[in-house]
Amino acid sequence: MKARFLLGALLLLVCSLTGCSDDENENTPDVTPFSLEKTYYEVRLGPLSTHINITNGSGDISLAIANEAIIEAARVQNEGEDVFVSLYGKRKGNTTLTLTDNVTGDKETVEVKVTDCYLAYGIAGSNHPALASNLMLYLVNNEARDCYFFTMDYMEHQLNNTPLAKGTYEFFVRQEGEKKTPYLRLNYPADESGNLAQDAPMEAHDFALSFNDSQRVLDIIRTYLDVDWEELISNPMTRNLPPVDLTMKMTVPGTDYEITGALATAPIPEGILD
Repeated sequence: MKARFLLGALLLLVCSLTGCSDDENENTPDVTPFSLEKTYYEVRLGPLSTHINITNGSGDISLAIANEAIIEAARVQNEGEDVFVSLYGKRKGNTTLTLTDNVTGDKETVEVKVTDCYLAYGIAGSNHPALASNLMLYLVNNEARDCYFFTMDYMEHQLNNTPLAKGTYEFFVRQEGEKKTPYLRLNYPADESGNLAQDAPMEAHDFALSFNDSQRVLDIIRTYLDVDWEELISNPMTRNLPPVDLTMKMTVPGTDYEITGALATAPIPEGILD
């Protein structure tokens, strides 16, 4: 009799302990394994960061940089609880970054390449034969002053991975009487009709610039492309207040060509820049 009583009490105790364990498991959220969709990232020099989005795992991430002289990395969690890693380029070169999930123990190592800084100009409307609507122009802050011309892949809703053409650029100021006008000179290969053509000889094309918010646009060009406007334009410019308008219009003097677009910090397709 006593043996049966003791056996029943023991079974009750085991069931109680098992029940408590199940309750604890129900209150513990499931943590998915940590992994990344990409193992290669590019970061430009300058003030803009590249993000590695953390979409799985615990979100509790530790970072280890192989060469801290090339990049800076930081874990960020915004108000919406989204977690990402911000990468800042400090010096051109390649390094690796290892991300470790402190809860699951999973690790991912990515290669990071730091490129020259650059600025994009997206064309919204144009009647120019070469600089057509929806063309994206990238101006690179390097010694050669390279520029790249990209078209859209409308099936994928993104830029084509290969540029349509490559050229060079230069900002300068032209004075006509008392008026001083900023210009952008683009050197690109063009055929007899003025269309972009990779195998055609390089030609210089000068575009007069005008802005809706001159101070902000010129500041961005100065920051990303190291253009010294104070040296090019002697008269001071008045500071405009927000809202920000990065519209930049380009016209070809002596013609009716007019190109309207906006400066942007959109990333260039990977694998293009050194």
